[in-house]
Amino acid sequence: MKNRENHEEIIVRIPEQMLRGISEAAGSMRADSDGYVYLSTTSRTEDDQTNLIREAMMKGYVEMSHINLSIATECLYAEYEAEHTLERLVSGG
Repeated sequence: MKNRENHEEIIVRIPEQMLRGISEAAGSMRADSDGYVYLSTTSRTEDDQTNLIREAMMKGYVEMSHINLSIATECLYAEYEAEHTLERLVSGG
């Protein structure tokens, strides 16, 4: 779209979480002589990626804990059976 001053208007879709971060940082931003504010989204994106990785790791640990508990529960019976068999063999009964 062209506006009156022969500038092009660009519409950008920004995720709500990023928009909240931008509005939080708006107090410390300064505009240049033309009134434009330049904002680097690189650090914001890196922070979001770090949080996504952390959440994925937490989810993985929770899923793995359930698997480990299932394995330990299944092996408990086998350990009991092995101990019982050993006692029978050692005591001769």
